[in-house]
Amino acid sequence: MAVREATVGDIAETLEMNQANIRRHLEVLRAEGLVDVRLQKHEIGRPAYIYGLTERALELSAHYPRLVNRMVKRLAAMPDSAPMLEQLFDGVADEVTGAYRPMVTGTTLEQRVAETSIALKEEGIVDHWRKDDDGFHLMNTSCPYRKAADVTDAPCHADHKVVQALVGAPVEQVSRIVDGHHVCEYVVREPVDIADVPRAS
Repeated sequence: MAVREATVGDIAETLEMNQANIRRHLEVLRAEGLVDVRLQKHEIGRPAYIYGLTERALELSAHYPRLVNRMVKRLAAMPDSAPMLEQLFDGVADEVTGAYRPMVTGTTLEQRVAETSIALKEEGIVDHWRKDDDGFHLMNTSCPYRKAADVTDAPCHADHKVVQALVGAPVEQVSRIVDGHHVCEYVVREPVDIADVPRAS
């Protein structure tokens, strides 16, 4: 639930901007999962649309990713820390998978890829996907732990594990932002013999 809310008119008055421009900006923020809107009815007159920050926006503004990155860097600097980091992120991957598995119920591979992309957008792991001749591509244009990935592959391995578990098929990671690419990208290849794949149990 958002802790600060306002109407388009309130925001436009505060920023001294045109309401149409404010609405366009808010729609972009809604698409990115940073703003929610609710309808507030009045006894007299038209209902009002109230906009507020989402939990994800509040977390980003609270600098949680920066704190996590610093903690991972400190852990990675400790002697023999690699197994501990792998175990830590492996556990996080299992928790994320369990949280979003109910959202991925498709009977075909394409359905599950689409549902996985929607589900993991909230976590910052995948923000869009497309179907190409070589398979389904799931991509993320903003790494949520860029600095942490500089010192350990554990976060990338965890994300890969989550994507593969949810789509229920082998997944190959073909690019990473930490390696200098523009996106983190995963490819799920369709089997040659059949179009649909039964979900892995």
